Amino acid sequence: MLLEERLSQISQIVDEQGSATIDFLAQKLEVSKDTIRRDLMKLESRKKLHRVHGGAIPIGKEAEILNYEERSNISSNLKKKIASKIKNLIKDHSTLIFDSSTTVEASIKQLDDLSISTITNSLTNAILLSKYDKATVQLLPGKLNKNQLFLYGAETVEKLSQYQVDFTILGVFALSNNGLFIHTQEEGIVKRKMIQQGKQVIALADHTKLNKEGFFKICDLKEIDYLITDEEIEGELMKNLNDNNVKVVTINE
Repeated sequence: MLLEERLSQISQIVDEQGSATIDFLAQKLEVSKDTIRRDLMKLESRKKLHRVHGGAIPIGKEAEILNYEERSNISSNLKKKIASKIKNLIKDHSTLIFDSSTTVEASIKQLDDLSISTITNSLTNAILLSKYDKATVQLLPGKLNKNQLFLYGAETVEKLSQYQVDFTILGVFALSNNGLFIHTQEEGIVKRKMIQQGKQVIALADHTKLNKEGFFKICDLKEIDYLITDEEIEGELMKNLNDNNVKVVTINE
């Protein structure tokens, strides 16, 4: 099978099925997994699909608004790898704000042996933190988003303004040269305030969230201090991150 024919078949399979794993594509097309990985990189460069951990999804699906359980199940192993880098940055007796991201939930699990004081608007993260003997947790007030299990609104923002913490840790929905983005204004306003109240801001994002934008802009690149991701960043985005003094940490470092 010629290369272009194979690329066309891969693109069609991913579009029709909504996703496809590297293992499935290799078996289906009778080629090696390494060949499929190279094919997916080529198709992503042509904007035919987006690569995710272990496979690919169609263009646009990464911006789909999923409920908390669905988000938690997507690329869970990759989230754990990204989250594992958190422990190198957080010290004992730190104060932290956590947003409602599932990648942030994975990062909290790396801090179970630290004495930390925490603030969050996430029901899931508050319950998780309550299990750690050395952690204190302040659950922010507000209106409950029943689908995503986070609290938001004027009361949430007002309460956040009373705190100043060492670190704000947040998951990224979309990040580009123009800044960080989210799909709803209600969540974006809370994240923006969380960033303002942190002395240092750590953003967590896999490669599918990069060079993307969303409905609501949270902040400029200069307002984050660290970006933890899974792949090396190149080109204009990397230049802008450097220009804005953002330290990029990858899972292979």
